[in-house]
Amino acid sequence: MGEILEKDGPTGPLLGAVRTLLRPLVRGLVRRGVQLPLVVEELKALYVDAARQEAAKTGRVTQSAISVMSGVHRKDVKRLLQSASDAPRPPSAASMGSKLIGIWMGRAPFAQDDGSPLPLYEKRSDGSPSFEELVGEVSQDVRSRAVLDEWLRLNVVLRRDDGFVELNTEAFATPEAEVEALHFFGRNLRDHVSAGLHNLEGQDPRFIDRATFYWGLTDSSIEKLRLLAQELGAEAVREANKQALELATKDRERGDGQNRMTFGVYFYAEQDEPENREGKG
Repeated sequence: MGEILEKDGPTGPLLGAVRTLLRPLVRGLVRRGVQLPLVVEELKALYVDAARQEAAKTGRVTQSAISVMSGVHRKDVKRLLQSASDAPRPPSAASMGSKLIGIWMGRAPFAQDDGSPLPLYEKRSDGSPSFEELVGEVSQDVRSRAVLDEWLRLNVVLRRDDGFVELNTEAFATPEAEVEALHFFGRNLRDHVSAGLHNLEGQDPRFIDRATFYWGLTDSSIEKLRLLAQELGAEAVREANKQALELATKDRERGDGQNRMTFGVYFYAEQDEPENREGKG
């Protein structure tokens, strides 16, 4: 146990990376009133679960082995193993919403060739694509009007004067939809971290995990880069969504698909601080 506490020991660089990763997350937790004891309990449970999975690879899943691997006291290991349960499922609204938007931005007759979502009639009419048909692509048990009313309330879709409804691509994760927003926040960061660890462990094939960063920029330059990132990112996500939807549909028809994927982009800017000046990568 002493080794992992040594900042200059074998785990020092990893702990430094973890500290960098956790700093903004801890800041967000403090702002939301989440105190350390709650996080410590979650970390204990995660350490126990991760150690249990690693121990299972050798066939020695014992409380002692898990305690040694995780550093969690045996008494807590026993308690946490007894109360272990599967991770909470994503909110049904978030799950259905992501499927609907994926289709709306990825497949005819709901999207253009470039992945831009088309305005839709509310109900089936003269053969033009409708929101009712879109919902029917995902579920026959949910009334499209109920979904539409909720999305109008959350500003996810906008009702136009000509009767069409259009997707508000900038507003899917709104303050009112915080449960869904937090689900995607956790999922996206989880997969980004997982991709980085996959590469650090030397696994093949390597996953793309690239970034470019500069400092000493003016507000005007930041705004130009923000708009550029927004344009390039939206284009990349639309194209990835289009092809992923097509492949997923074919794989489901064959019934042999067992994998999942995530592709995303991000942009961030803040006031320049000397400790953030790590060069360009």
